[in-house]
Amino acid sequence: MPLDGLELNPGVIGPNIAAARRRRSLSQADLAKRVGVSRPTLIAFEAGQRSPGPEMLTTIAAELETRVRDLAMLPKYDSQAEIRFRSPIRDDKTAAGAVQALSDFARYYVLMQDVAGKSFQQPSVIAISIEEASDVEHAAEDLAAAERARLSLGDGPLLDLRAVLEQDIGMLVFGLRELQSAKIAGIFMYANDLPLIGFNVQQSDPRRQRWTLAHEYAHYLTNRYDPEITYVTENRRSRSRQEQFAEIFATNFLMPASGVSRRFAKIAGHAQHTTLAHIILLADQFHVSFQAMCNRLESLGRIPRNTYDHAMAKGLRPVEAERALGIDRRTESLPPYPARYLYLLSLLLRRGTLTEGDAAHYLQTDDLSARDILHAFEPTSSNQIDEPLRAL
Repeated sequence: MPLDGLELNPGVIGPNIAAARRRRSLSQADLAKRVGVSRPTLIAFEAGQRSPGPEMLTTIAAELETRVRDLAMLPKYDSQAEIRFRSPIRDDKTAAGAVQALSDFARYYVLMQDVAGKSFQQPSVIAISIEEASDVEHAAEDLAAAERARLSLGDGPLLDLRAVLEQDIGMLVFGLRELQSAKIAGIFMYANDLPLIGFNVQQSDPRRQRWTLAHEYAHYLTNRYDPEITYVTENRRSRSRQEQFAEIFATNFLMPASGVSRRFAKIAGHAQHTTLAHIILLADQFHVSFQAMCNRLESLGRIPRNTYDHAMAKGLRPVEAERALGIDRRTESLPPYPARYLYLLSLLLRRGTLTEGDAAHYLQTDDLSARDILHAFEPTSSNQIDEPLRAL
């Protein structure tokens, strides 16, 4: 996006400079000295009272290791979201990087929507307080059933949870490379009026990633304004009330009691004895792990307790068992970018409003990878899909 002829709005630039400076852990005095201005002048820049001008803006961007156009054009950081996450990421650099990446995606998306003139109507979903709930388990079960009914999902397997969250709820789901070396399954944050989920792309099992999405969705429905980082190795016994609620919600949302019971009875049929094969087939239907389905059937009283532990102790290998049953387990990770996000990028590239360098920056990857991502996404009739029907 060229800056030529663009009016530099100090009300936009100032907050962006301040946020970028804080990210670099620089004081106002430090940055002022580096760029050759007085501290009161820098304070005026950050307050939006004075415009730094093109040359000074270029100098400031270089010192902050950011792009001039990002300081000049991007929506300002959601300061409240930044403040909410300040405590949980203070001593975790990996989590801090992931939160920053997710926040940047939100700002890029808002900018692209504005430039393209295509805004997605965010459905109104009221957050529910669970602080007064006397029984977390029943509250989570009730909310999962209510959401299934509200979204007309029935009680069967939820084949594409991500599509439901992105298309029906208006969430943006990103795979975060920043989490690859971390013991973090997912992050939820509400920034720039957007609900955002970041999942760990290193978790190659899409079933685990789907569980993370359902877990983070529970946080959106309840404590959406609180910072939320879900650690893989978290001790279940030490989980907070909110985390317990989210896990129970995910179980009931992905595996409704009525749907699981009915399909289990159908799979077992008239067999004299229930077998592990029945459980594995049912787990495949609902796109969950063998362990998750064992736990669910145990909670419903359909199989003996500790079935999973006994099966593993006897040497069961779920992957080999699935192969023997003809189940082709999909192991590819979920795509790292929301379809709406890629659509806006592709649209702006076709219009010539966005450069390939911009696209790589907004995808947080290199130019070659960005070209491959967008080439694979771009529709074959791209010159027609945005035309009004009356023009066809």
